Amino acid sequence: MKMKFPSKSIRLGSLALGLVLFTGAGLWVKRDKNYYDKLELFNAVLTAIDQNYLEEKDPGLLIDTAINGMLADLDPHSSYLTADQFEKWNQNFEGYSGIGIYFDIIRDKITVMSVIQGGPSDKAGLLSGDRIVAIDGESAIGMKRDDVPLKLMGPRGTAVSVTVERTGWQQSRTYRLIRDDVHVESIPFAAMVRPGIGYIQIARFSSTTGDELQKAVEKLESQQMQSLLLDLRQNQGGYLESAVQVSNLFLPGGRRIVYTKGRTAGSFREFFSTNKSPSQKMIPIIVLQDRISASASEIVAGALQDWDRALIVGESSFGKGLVQTQFRFKDGSALLMTTAQYHTPSGRLIQRSYDDKSAQSYFEEILVDSLRQKWERDRSRPAFKTLILGRTLYGGGGISPDRILKAGQDTLNAVLRPLVFSPKRLIFTFVESYVKRDPELKKDLQVFLRDYIPNAGALQLFLQYIRKEGIVITDQDFYANKKDIQFLLKEQIASILWGEEARTKVELGRDQQLIEALSYLPEAESLLRTAYPLP
Repeated sequence: MKMKFPSKSIRLGSLALGLVLFTGAGLWVKRDKNYYDKLELFNAVLTAIDQNYLEEKDPGLLIDTAINGMLADLDPHSSYLTADQFEKWNQNFEGYSGIGIYFDIIRDKITVMSVIQGGPSDKAGLLSGDRIVAIDGESAIGMKRDDVPLKLMGPRGTAVSVTVERTGWQQSRTYRLIRDDVHVESIPFAAMVRPGIGYIQIARFSSTTGDELQKAVEKLESQQMQSLLLDLRQNQGGYLESAVQVSNLFLPGGRRIVYTKGRTAGSFREFFSTNKSPSQKMIPIIVLQDRISASASEIVAGALQDWDRALIVGESSFGKGLVQTQFRFKDGSALLMTTAQYHTPSGRLIQRSYDDKSAQSYFEEILVDSLRQKWERDRSRPAFKTLILGRTLYGGGGISPDRILKAGQDTLNAVLRPLVFSPKRLIFTFVESYVKRDPELKKDLQVFLRDYIPNAGALQLFLQYIRKEGIVITDQDFYANKKDIQFLLKEQIASILWGEEARTKVELGRDQQLIEALSYLPEAESLLRTAYPLP
């Protein structure tokens, strides 16, 4: 048996025990002897494993596992993130420092899928489809996907050289890029979708969402927006403060937006609208939500619904109303722990019950159609009244829509899945070559959006291409999915020729739930004028 010098493991176990005692210092006088006996037992088990287990185990990973086991006895949303996990998680809300691209690995080369507007790569002139073949003079061909950010990201103001290949160039070119702060936009799309009808999609609630929304609303108001569709579908939340800023933009001053309550006195907080925003034009609003809309999304939907300010359309939201407080540790890891619950202005608890449920059943309850619909129709849930018109709303978790609209099919069938998820990115690589055959495509975006449909010749070329790349598909299966394939090709053509905004416009043109939601605008206008009559 392999013996190990014990001092290392004893130090590790003692460190683990010491950390627990230190971080719980404010509570130790309230604990009985059994509490400390258990901590000593944890230390003894960790030491025994480190010294005697059949295979050598990393004590740090064992402690991480123990922490996660501890959290499993709390609620479904409290979580522990290692330093790497926290850094990646935080980038969704705070951004990062790098060169500002979305990329994939295609045929062993780092391929630019899109360029973030205003970032270093955009300013230098990099384009979608460019291949980065070297970084700082070292070959990047064959680099693993997870290693790319380690090379391209870095401190703000530092330089990185990228050597780029582009179709049509005889030789590669090298760019010296200065890394800068890159913020992932929380509002990827804001535009007029019909005359007088504005559309704003909020993808997440980050530190910049309030400012982004203000600019988006002002932009659409300058284009004569008379009503607004605010899309919160697939938005899993983010910062509480950003949700308050978004709600504040549309509510008169002095309205309670949300309040929090928890076990401790300090967990009670209230947030009110201030009416300081210059964009206070009272126009009809439809908020579109789905089963994934959660947390900060539900704060906004709940506040606007409670104050009869917007008509909520779509599916019941997820029902995540737990306040996660960040506890940061010296090693860069973090504990996101529930310390309070969100309530809408009328008193509805946003959080769905998770008592006596496994994690699986808790998530299935809202994600499985039959279970969600049963919950939506349950009128035994507590009833509340809106704060101006006294409309009946139901609590018990999540935000129930005023008008239920079933979401479209969000899964790909077995025929399309290999095309969309192929590691070769077959749709992208085909379209990248195809658009060079037809320069007329880029002449007029509006004509393209309205009239263009990939013709029989394009479909035949695509079929030949994917078969050459190893996709086994019959003519019957291919043409049975003709409309979906035409849509996927059109979407990718728009992205390559005009960017992500054009791609989104193509996508919205097929969004049946959104199109149906627009039919409720007269009801949203009636709601607004009844609750907030014109002077």
